[in-house]
This record gives sequence, C-alpha cells and structure tokens, in this order.
Amino acid sequence: MKKNITSFLKKRSAMVFFFISLLFIPLYTIFAESMQSNTYRITSDSINVGGEASTSTTYSLDDTLGEVGTGDSNSNNYYLHAGFWQMQESYISISTPADLALTHIGGINGETTEGTMSWQIVTDNTAGYVMDIKTTTIPALRSADDSFSDYTPAGTDPDYNFSILSSTSAFGFSPEGVDTNARFKDNGLICNTGTGEVSGKCWDGLSTSPKTIAGKGGSNQPTGSAVNVRFRAESGSAHIQTSGSYSASIVVTALVL
Repeated sequence: MKKNITSFLKKRSAMVFFFISLLFIPLYTIFAESMQSNTYRITSDSINVGGEASTSTTYSLDDTLGEVGTGDSNSNNYYLHAGFWQMQESYISISTPADLALTHIGGINGETTEGTMSWQIVTDNTAGYVMDIKTTTIPALRSADDSFSDYTPAGTDPDYNFSILSSTSAFGFSPEGVDTNARFKDNGLICNTGTGEVSGKCWDGLSTSPKTIAGKGGSNQPTGSAVNVRFRAESGSAHIQTSGSYSASIVVTALVL
C-alpha cells in the first residue's frame, strides 16, 4: 500500500510540474522580439518545444508544444490569428481606378495621345510587395478592323524616349512613382540605370506575360503607395490608321513578397 501511495505522489508531482511549465511558456512569448541584420530578418519569434510541418496524401499538420489558446477567431470588430502558426498572414489591397479614355488622334497626319491610371497599394507585409502589369491580347490596343503595335524598345531596356518610325503606329506604357521598379528608372539619359524617375520617360510595350513595374521592400500601411502608369498611343506621320474605337484590356496584380 505504501508503494502505491508513493507512486501516486510521483505521478501527481510530474503532472503539476508539467502544468506549471505550460503556464510559464506563454510569458516568454510575450517578451519575444524581432531580429534583423544586413543579411536576414526574423519578423517574429516564439519560445516553444518541438513542432514541425507534416504532410501526407490525406492530411496536413502543423504542430507545436507549448502554446495555449491558438487558432483563428473573429467578430464584426476584429480578426485574431493566435499562435505561432497563425500569426504570419499578410494583408495587401489594391484600388480599382476608372477606365482610361484617351483622346482621338488623326489617322492620316499622325498624332499622339497620352493618359495616366493610378493604383493605390497598401500592405502590412514587412517584406514588401511587387506589382506586375500585362495585357490579355496581342497587340493590346485594337479595334474591330485595326490595331496599334505593342511598343518595342530598341534594346532589352525600356527606351528613354517614345520613338517609332513614321510609317508605323504603337501603344506603350511608362510606370511612375516612388516605388517604380529599377528597370524603369533612369540617370537622365538611359533607363535601368540610376535612381531618377522622370515623368514621361522609359517606355515599354505590353505583353501577355507579366512585367514588374513597381515594388517596395517593407510595410507601407496605413497610407500605402501610389503607382501610376502612363499610356501612350502614337500614329506616325506617314502611317494611315484605320478609323474606329480602340480599346485595351490591362491586368495589374500586386503580391506580397
């Protein structure tokens, strides 16, 4: 009988110690800090025991020993991701501007028209975001009877100035704003060189494959970032452009890094 009592006390002590350990683990989590250097960034940390991601053809499991009250919960006023596995979800939003209407141009003498669309990007992701642009058709700007060729730069980099032969027509774009991708920045003469961002410079043509036009390495909430894209349609002085209503479908996508 004495042996049984001793065994019960040992088991009870172990249970109490394990319970106390669980109570103390979340306190360490409260004092956890983010760490970074020139080569890495740990956005959040938590003191736990064990844990890993496990999968098979029939299940997916993320387990960690040492956290209490984890999971997702929400109401009309809040949305909570509690625990190590839930907390890393990022938020990103993009505005929807109105359609852009370019002015009419002469189809015989050769003329140019330009217009700008603007998107507002907001994200809480500490790694930042990237923004791409593409079209749904090739060429992008077309009517029922004719089209404008997609602008083609002279080399691999965008052209500093919009330039076409007098016997052709073309449709192109130029990103503008503080988050403009390095490929569309310039040194005052050449694109993809320097840190300048002169309005109406560095032109490229649309494609059905996405082209990166902007991005930011860090959170920009709550004000966000404005990304502007200037579009230009031009018909050369020796080119006859068929009369009609032309349109282009543009797809812009913003993703967290």
